[in-house]
Amino acid sequence: MKEFGSDFHYIQPSESAVESFSSFYPDAVFYASGRHALIDLYKKMKWNRIWVPDYFCYEVLGSLKQAGLNLEFYTDCPLFNDNELMPSLPYKDGDVLFRVNYFGLRSKRSNNSIPVPVVEDHTHDLVGDWAKNSDADWCIASLRKTMPLAEGGVLWSPKGFRIPTLPKVTESNEVLASRRWNAMRQKAMYLDDKIQDKSQFRSELISTEEQFDSMKVSGLDSKTANYIERFDLNQWYLRKRENWSILKDIETDVFRVLVPENSNCNPFSLTLLFSEEEQRNHYRQTLINKDVYPAILWAIPPHKSSELKQFSGRVLSIHCDARYGIDDMIKLRDIITDC
Repeated sequence: MKEFGSDFHYIQPSESAVESFSSFYPDAVFYASGRHALIDLYKKMKWNRIWVPDYFCYEVLGSLKQAGLNLEFYTDCPLFNDNELMPSLPYKDGDVLFRVNYFGLRSKRSNNSIPVPVVEDHTHDLVGDWAKNSDADWCIASLRKTMPLAEGGVLWSPKGFRIPTLPKVTESNEVLASRRWNAMRQKAMYLDDKIQDKSQFRSELISTEEQFDSMKVSGLDSKTANYIERFDLNQWYLRKRENWSILKDIETDVFRVLVPENSNCNPFSLTLLFSEEEQRNHYRQTLINKDVYPAILWAIPPHKSSELKQFSGRVLSIHCDARYGIDDMIKLRDIITDC
């Protein structure tokens, strides 16, 4: 592979029998993004307040506030024991709890002791034990974070609830999806050395990504919906697990690899935890210089707790999904080890 990480390039879906997303969740409904699913659900359920973790993507939280959701924060991150915290929050009538499976590291949680409706975010592990056996009222995910899609969010209910009405596909969303698909195809050409300049597709991907922050709630573009049904999600996750296994035993003096709670979890990425932020930043830049583009999940605002800011400053996410083969992972492991 010419480079690692950053946005997905276009990947041809399977032409044979597949285990698509609908094979796992046949009653799921699709949106342009995961945040659209949550916004639409919140408003149609007429909830008053949603409890959200303060370790999360603040671009998404900003979109939720802009859309009129009343946010109440609780403290959580991958290192915390969330099972002890959730039942004890000071809930009120009309509240709903939003739980997150960070980096696909958490095993199944029960919501039996929680006195309000629960929405779970399974973006980082779509087919793990927790997602497939959830007892939440609702589950959502941003599909484009873990699948090679131009857009895509999803909503389903483990309890069999139904959303009253589904949103129509907006014209602006169709335009955005088309632009992103084109940019993804250009990136595929770049990786195949068919074009040399990546500035144009990078600019398009960044520009359209920013538009998700202010888009009106929309259904899924038809081209994306067709792709999802032709995409073998099961094979994608099997290859992803194999890739992660090649990297998981890397040992250095500057970081440790965060590992899932059990073998039924599917890690989102190779997630590294450094001792200090300065070490993390230096390591990140060294990787970038070697054409490896890790992600920081996520930047936490200055007014949040020092514990969360410290964790955010020490974590680094390196992509190891199924766009890469075994040889790519061996190359990536050598790069990481030699930094």
